[in-house]
Amino acid sequence: MSPPPGSADTWTNRIQALLTKAESTSFPEEAEALIAKAQELMARHAVDEAMLAERGQRQRAEICTDVVLVEAPYATPKSSLLAAVARANNCRTVRGPAANGAQRCIVLGNEADVDNVLTLFAALSLHAVRAMLDAPVPAHDTPRRFRHAFLLAFSGRIGERLRAASVAAQHEAEREAGAAGVAVVLASRADAVDRAFRQEFPNVRTTTVSSSSLAGRLSGRRAADRAGLGQGALGGRGRSLPAG
Repeated sequence: MSPPPGSADTWTNRIQALLTKAESTSFPEEAEALIAKAQELMARHAVDEAMLAERGQRQRAEICTDVVLVEAPYATPKSSLLAAVARANNCRTVRGPAANGAQRCIVLGNEADVDNVLTLFAALSLHAVRAMLDAPVPAHDTPRRFRHAFLLAFSGRIGERLRAASVAAQHEAEREAGAAGVAVVLASRADAVDRAFRQEFPNVRTTTVSSSSLAGRLSGRRAADRAGLGQGALGGRGRSLPAG
C-alpha cells in the first residue's frame, strides 16, 4: 500500500490531486469519496513516516507552528473543526479573535502533521459549509442559531471519526509489522508535541463553545456521518478559508 521510501512527493501529489478534484466536483457523494481516499492515504502515510524516522531511515520531523485565519461568519465553530482535525492528527491548536469577526488559530505539531491538518481542514471546511447551506432551517429556528449549532456538531462528530480512522491505520500497521512498536513510537511523538505545546503556550486556557439549536446539532451530526472518511491524517501554509 505504501510508496517506497523517499517518495514523499508522490504522496503529496496523490493527496492534492484527490482533494483538488473533491473541491471542484458539484456532486457531494463524489467529493466525500475523494476526501475518504485522501484521508486513508494520509493516515497510513503518517504512521509509515514515524516508523521510518524511528529506524533512522528518515530525518526526525521538527515541531513547528502555523497560522490559519478562519473567516466569519461562524468563525468560532469553524475553528472548532480545525481543532478536531488537529487533535486527531497529533497536533494542538490555540485560537484568538482577529479582525472582522475572524479567528486567528495557531496549529502546533510535527511539520508533516501540521501540513496534513491544514490540507484536510481545507477540504472538510468546504464540505461542511456546503452541507450547512443545503440543510433546511426549521421554521421555529433562526439561520444563525441553526448553522452555528450545525457546524459545532459537524466538528465534534468529524473529530470522533478521524480519531477512529487514525487508530484503525495504526492497528493495520501493527498487523503488518507483527509488533506493537508502532504504538510506542506514536505515543512518544504525541508526548513531544504536548511538551512543546505547554512550553510555547504556558498560560493557555481551555474554553467550550455551546449551541442552542437541537435541530442544528442533529443535522450537523448527520452530515458528519455522511462525510466519507474511509475506515483506515491529512499541504499548505497560512491559508485563509472561505466564509460560509
